[in-house]
Amino acid sequence: MENNQVINASLSTQSLIFVPNKPPVSFEVTVNNDSDSFANFQLEIIAAGEVRNSDYRWYRLEPEVAAAKPPGSSTKFQVFIFNSPIPGFAGTVNLSVKVISPTLGRERRLLLRLEVGRDDKPILLSVELPIRTFQVYPGNSIDIPVRVKNQGQVACNALLRLTGIDSSWLNNSAERRLNINASSQTEVTFQCQPPSVVQALSQNYVLTAEVTSNNSNPANAQGNLEVLPVGFINFSTPQNKQRIPSRRSWLPDWKSKTASYDLLFKNSSNLNQEISIHVQGRDWRKCTPFKKFPEIANLNLGETAKVILEVTTKRPWIGIKKTLLLEARAELSDQRLGSTDPATQSLELEVLPIIPLWLQLAILALIAAILALLFRPEAITHKASVNSVDVSGISLSVVSASDDCTLRLWKIRNNSLAPEETVNFSEQPLACGKRHNRKGLLAIADNIIRVVKFVPVQNNRVAIGLDTGAIEIRRVPSGQIIGTPLQDPNEPADRVFDLAFSTDSLLLFSGSGKGKLRRWTRTNTNIEFQPESLEVLELEKRQQLTQFQIRALALSPDNKIIVASGNFNRFIVLPISNQSNNFKDISLQKLEQLDGRGGLNDFVFGLAFMPNPTKKILATSDSAGLIAIWDLDQCKPKAVSNSQLKLNELSCVPIDSWQGESKNPIRTLAFSEDNKLLISGGDDGQVIVWHLTPTYGLDKTKSQEGKGDTIYRSYKKINSIGLKNNREIIVISGGEDSQVEFKKY
Repeated sequence: MENNQVINASLSTQSLIFVPNKPPVSFEVTVNNDSDSFANFQLEIIAAGEVRNSDYRWYRLEPEVAAAKPPGSSTKFQVFIFNSPIPGFAGTVNLSVKVISPTLGRERRLLLRLEVGRDDKPILLSVELPIRTFQVYPGNSIDIPVRVKNQGQVACNALLRLTGIDSSWLNNSAERRLNINASSQTEVTFQCQPPSVVQALSQNYVLTAEVTSNNSNPANAQGNLEVLPVGFINFSTPQNKQRIPSRRSWLPDWKSKTASYDLLFKNSSNLNQEISIHVQGRDWRKCTPFKKFPEIANLNLGETAKVILEVTTKRPWIGIKKTLLLEARAELSDQRLGSTDPATQSLELEVLPIIPLWLQLAILALIAAILALLFRPEAITHKASVNSVDVSGISLSVVSASDDCTLRLWKIRNNSLAPEETVNFSEQPLACGKRHNRKGLLAIADNIIRVVKFVPVQNNRVAIGLDTGAIEIRRVPSGQIIGTPLQDPNEPADRVFDLAFSTDSLLLFSGSGKGKLRRWTRTNTNIEFQPESLEVLELEKRQQLTQFQIRALALSPDNKIIVASGNFNRFIVLPISNQSNNFKDISLQKLEQLDGRGGLNDFVFGLAFMPNPTKKILATSDSAGLIAIWDLDQCKPKAVSNSQLKLNELSCVPIDSWQGESKNPIRTLAFSEDNKLLISGGDDGQVIVWHLTPTYGLDKTKSQEGKGDTIYRSYKKINSIGLKNNREIIVISGGEDSQVEFKKY
């Protein structure tokens, strides 16, 4: 027998009226099983136009699911409507009653008309910010969209306000009147334009959009408006030069020791700042402690603040005026805009001695008159700074060169240094406009003599480098010029700062102020160097630098490499031979890794090779007072060679490095012949002996770091030193005090 699987259903009513917020209404659905088998039934109510939302329920069933029943039986469902099928809707909506039988696989639909009335609840308004975060610079415009929804059953008039920022930032108004239809939404755009830099503080502003209506509850939404930082803090000082004492400097005054500077800051940004002052510069250690009034300056938008910097220093009783150089650096509490403009201010402080100079001169004149009465012989010395000294390789002779355009010859005897008695200048002893003592005066040049070197093998000759760019070979002890002076015809005025001879004296190198390394060659010592044998290497071009000066040269003991150094804190390594090789395979080592300096005024002043012929141990010293020991055999080129500069960059790691206690520039270095000592001289006026370990590092058990053995101290710079090993180590030094000094160690 074939099963007749039919669903027969009926509604208790064809229409209902429902009012929100009133008791639920219901209707009954009767379902008959007209099939010839057991069946169960389910109901689903669908409203026309509804948007399905699992979180929103508007009816319930009793029972939810009916049990299976036999043929001919009936099942009754009760449907309760407790909410509007469409939120906020009022009017007629058609409901579709869907009867489903999972057992029979059939369904039946019935139609019911539901009348939804209006309730008496307040209109439900909502507001949102589609974009919650905004960023804007002062003076720029930005649009802030706001979306308002009316979820009620009737249209309403609403007032929308945007708060959290100054209403003047909003074009037109911060309020908008809106007319919103029932169950609809509208979007409004507020145009915001913050004012000028000094009126719009950079911070995060909390925006609040609030909508209200007479017959609704207020609603709001929040967002963020960030005004971005912009502008600068101007840093100035009306007078950056002060003097102690500030008045009546012609009278003795031992009380004045303080000077004041006005530091002005103008806030042309949109950030409130707290400013603290730090003092640095070349001479800041001579002026501590510093006082600032106020200690911290508060600087609001558009304001100008003043900080008084009070500087105190010790004044000597005698001497000349000294100028101390300081630098005031401002530190901002909010560094989003970097530093002040400019970041620092240079300050000068003239410090006069307690006893005025005129009174000192009067006292000195009196002393000089007394000394003149004693008929003491004139001291034999140079008349200006001694630039270079050298000790003969086979004798106890010393030659010195000076800014006074003279060469002097000295003899080491009886543990002292004296002018060479066999030298007595026969011509008029006038040089650089001054008259000189004839005794020991080897020669007079046409200009300042920068460097002097004894010629190896031919120790009866010296080579001198002049400010004119010329190199002269002179005979000792007559002082006569041998041959033609050597000079680059393309650079006739390129100062010669240093000279270096190979040990067989067949090669001569010179380093110049324009960054040129020059080489002269000869085949044997029976002939002289000729200008035509000149080879020139322009290190400025190789490094793509301007104003590169070669201040020092050093030739390895095996004559295989020469090292040149100068500013930008670097030295250059060049392999050499007796034959011309056009200065190939040049390598560059920068010292920035040691002290972070690499500028135009950062010099490697001193170079010296250890006499040990089996290793290429090089010592360097620089303008920061740093001494470093390098093993050039261990230097490796960097992974990426600089083909554009036509040189290899080295990645050398020093064996050891240390800084002199004074941190002043160290200008000259020399090793002892036993490789155990390194002697240095520099701008602090000291000649210092440093003890070395067998591995060529600083022996800290004998020389505390930064405090070697000082064997000579001058009040002016030491420019050059020379060594002689004669049972004891003899140290010859020359400096800006015009003296050539003899010391033993």
